[in-house]
Amino acid sequence: MYIKPKQLWWLPSLFLVLFALGTLLGELHNRLDIKEAHVISTTQREEADRAIVASLLDQVTKDTERPFSVFVKDYVLSGKYKGENFQLAGEIAGHRFELQKEAEQVNVTIDGEIQDHQALPYSLYTPQQHAAILKSKLERVAPLPVADGSGQGWQGYRLSVPSTEVTDLLSMWLGPSFPIKDMTQRLANQIAVEYQLWYDGPTRELRQLEIYLQMETAAGLKQDQLRFRL
Repeated sequence: MYIKPKQLWWLPSLFLVLFALGTLLGELHNRLDIKEAHVISTTQREEADRAIVASLLDQVTKDTERPFSVFVKDYVLSGKYKGENFQLAGEIAGHRFELQKEAEQVNVTIDGEIQDHQALPYSLYTPQQHAAILKSKLERVAPLPVADGSGQGWQGYRLSVPSTEVTDLLSMWLGPSFPIKDMTQRLANQIAVEYQLWYDGPTRELRQLEIYLQMETAAGLKQDQLRFRL
C-alpha cells in the first residue's frame, strides 16, 4: 500500500498513542507486580512473626517447674508453676494472700483463713495454660509487632483474639459454671481479648505475658489486666 505524503500527518499522533498505551500497560503491570509482591511479603512476614511467637510460647509450655510473678492492679504475687499446678503468695491491701492449685484442688487463704475460690476468674490459669490456649488459636490470630515503652529494651507482639473466638476463650477461662456458650455473637463483639508477649531481643527469651480483657457494659467500658513476669 502506498501512503501519500499528505496522509503522514497522523503517524506521529499514532506513535504517541501507541507509546502512551505501552507505557500505561507497563505501569499497570508493574503496579500489579508490586501489589502481588506486597501481598507475598506481608504473608511471609506474618508467617515469620507467627513462628517467633510459637517459639516464645514453647518456652512456657514445657513441663518443667518455673518461677513467676503475677501483677494484679498494684499488687505482686510470686510463686512457681509446673503445668496446671502452681502456688502464689503475697501481700494484698495489708493481708497475706496465698493461692495453691494441684490438679482440681484449689486452696485460697487470706491471713490463714480458707476462702471461696469460685469467684477467681482466669487468674487460676498458669502461664503455661494461657500459652497453650494461645498456641491453639495462633493460626487465626495475626501477630502485630509492638514497641516497648517501658524502657526495658524488650521486643513484643500484640495478638488480638477475633470476636469469633472470644466465646470459646471465655468458656475455657471461666469453666462450666458460667453459661458462656449461650452468649450471642452480638455480645461477643462487645468483648475484646488481647495478649501481649514481651521478650529479650538478643536471647529470644520470653520475659512477660500480659492479658487484657475489655468489655462494654451498660455501666460503661470495663477493663481488666493480668500480667505474668517470667
